[in-house]
Amino acid sequence: MAGAYCRYCDSRCFVFRIVPDGPHKGWAGHMATCHRGMEHDRRTTGHDHTTAINPMDEVPS
Repeated sequence: MAGAYCRYCDSRCFVFRIVPDGPHKGWAGHMATCHRGMEHDRRTTGHDHTTAINPMDEVPS
């Protein structure tokens, strides 16, 4: 995500996540890690980076 800066903290505070449920189930993209960005993500998707799925945590079987 080169060049993308958060509109809330003016830094590159994003991590890749997948929304596990709700009306945005399956949405995948970058979520903010700053406080104000997390609030925005919770309002729009129902999740923030701490509750959405981190695909790097998935262990292949």
